[in-house]
This record gives sequence, structure tokens and C-alpha cells, in this order.
Amino acid sequence: MLINYKLFLKCLLSGVNYCFVSHKIHERKTHNIFIPAEKLYFLSLHIRFSSMFYGCQFVDIFGYEVPHMFNLSKSLDQRSSNIMVHNFHSLRNQDRLLVFTHSRNSLLYSVSELFSAGNWLEREAHEMHGVSFVGKKDIRNLMLQYGDSSSPLKKSFPSIGLREMFYDPIKDIVIQNPVSVQI
Repeated sequence: MLINYKLFLKCLLSGVNYCFVSHKIHERKTHNIFIPAEKLYFLSLHIRFSSMFYGCQFVDIFGYEVPHMFNLSKSLDQRSSNIMVHNFHSLRNQDRLLVFTHSRNSLLYSVSELFSAGNWLEREAHEMHGVSFVGKKDIRNLMLQYGDSSSPLKKSFPSIGLREMFYDPIKDIVIQNPVSVQI
């Protein structure tokens, strides 16, 4: 049975100022949607409870930064250039749904209450990309030290460290020293 996701999603997102739906990748098995960040929770709610997307699971979040000179849409905020991509996978139809959102001021709505995998994925995106999620209850760090808000996957993160970090197994602590060049 061939389901016309493109028509369904256009009807669902008819009131959105800007929206782009494409499905011509991998023999119509991957559908791309570009929506504003405010509509992400609404779309995720429909993906979770709609019979058309029965058996759909939340697989991954990844993000990237677009350089300011390459922003294609004037509706995007020029101060922040984070694009977050939510990857949904339909087990019933073996389709992928990639939802692209532009996060203004690095702020998105949490979908962890709808999809249980979202808790871990949002914690990772918060820590690595510096994106905050509204309604997120668990904001512990996964890899970085507590209190560290450096966002290592951002372009503004320095490529040369300011401190060296060593683990001391005897004292069970992480020791930080200024960077020393050894010749």
C-alpha cells in the first residue's frame, strides 16, 4: 500500500509560514520536512498518535551549523544558525521521516514525553550542541563534567584546548592543568 505522506503532511502543516516537504530520496523511503521549531512538538504528537504513522519510533537527533553567509532563507534568524534534525523511523512501512528545524536562540520543545528514546537523545544534543529543550526534566550531562557548558560540536568551540585533563585513578578525580607543549 502506497501512502502519500507528502499530501498528508501538507494538510497537517497548512497554517505554517514556511514548510518544505520532499520525498525523492532512496526510492520514496525517506521524507524530508523543514518546519519552524515551534511546530516540532505538534508534528511529533501527530507522528506518535496518528494511525498513518503506526509503529513509528524516534531514532536520532543530530545538528549542524550553517555559516552566516550561506543561510538561504531570509526567514531564518541570522544570530543563530543551528539546524536540528529529528529522525523518525516507521517500522510498519520501513520509511524514514527527517524533520529539519531551525532552533532560534538554541531553544526547542522536548519530545521526550512522547518518545522514550528522546530523553537520552535530547540530553546528548543539549550537551554537545548547546540546544536547550523546553519541558525537559532530565538535564544531567552524559559525557562532560557537571557545570561544563562548552558545547564541543559548535563551530565556536576552540580547536586547541585551554586545559589538559588527566584522570588520576588513585584519587579518583580529573585533574586540569594549563596546556603544556612538550618538545
